[in-house]
Amino acid sequence: MGAWGTGLYSDDFALDVKSEFLDAINSGKPYREAFEELKKTYVDNTYNDDPDIPVFWFVCADILWKKGRLDEDIKQTALAYIESNSDVERWNLESSALGKKRKTVLEKLKAKLLSPQPEAKPIRIKKFYECPWNIGDVFAIPLQGEEAKKHNLIGTYLIFQVADKMLFSTTTNKTVGDLVPIIRVQLSFAKEIPQLNDYNGNSIVQMRHECPATDFKKVYAIELDIFFNREVPKNLIFIGNKELIVPDDDYGIRYEGFEIYNSFVSTTFRFLEDKCIRCYFGYNLKGFSE
Repeated sequence: MGAWGTGLYSDDFALDVKSEFLDAINSGKPYREAFEELKKTYVDNTYNDDPDIPVFWFVCADILWKKGRLDEDIKQTALAYIESNSDVERWNLESSALGKKRKTVLEKLKAKLLSPQPEAKPIRIKKFYECPWNIGDVFAIPLQGEEAKKHNLIGTYLIFQVADKMLFSTTTNKTVGDLVPIIRVQLSFAKEIPQLNDYNGNSIVQMRHECPATDFKKVYAIELDIFFNREVPKNLIFIGNKELIVPDDDYGIRYEGFEIYNSFVSTTFRFLEDKCIRCYFGYNLKGFSE
């Protein structure tokens, strides 16, 4: 079992179901439609004796009860699995003490499901951020942080180009989420407002050390996590759009077997300039100890 406790959500599978269910609901999908799609994935397409099936019904019934939208057939199925004791028996195989704790958890769930559910709550559709920038757009932002001060770069600019966009999703099937930019960055080292030609590919900041996972090539792209319009700095300057500039030794953004998205090369505007300055002096100028 991918579980670390007897609680209803102390289980990888339970959390996956919960996450996907809530994401579907929050994206505007009707409750019953969202449930049926999950059921098709986790119940209809599995073996009848799959030990995770009861957990699926427990989680869905719990969520729907809290939302005031628990249909009778879903409630009765969840109650039937509780009464069958099959889930508790699975825990008894681990130890009788764990089985006893799990039984207490399910008895509390049973009492909840048999009690009047709350008044149905309106669906509050979550608004995901969708990056409005185009591939090739170039922006500049003045440097003013601690790393800029340390390296005498206050008043100079960080310039970046939008190289791609990616879906930042916390769901298992990666179907809904925020659309965020992938960028490549260079430092201007000048206090004049940058022009489009100033983003010329000279000393684009290396964001990750070479390693076997990147075929010992350099990673220049970085995921810029933006989830709300208010996170975009007011002093961000749009310079223009130009053909993508990609260093000859660039590993790229995504290749089979490895994705920049999974390499932890990501940041937010809050930390962007400090990270880029550190990476420039560390990787480009070999300031990081080997």
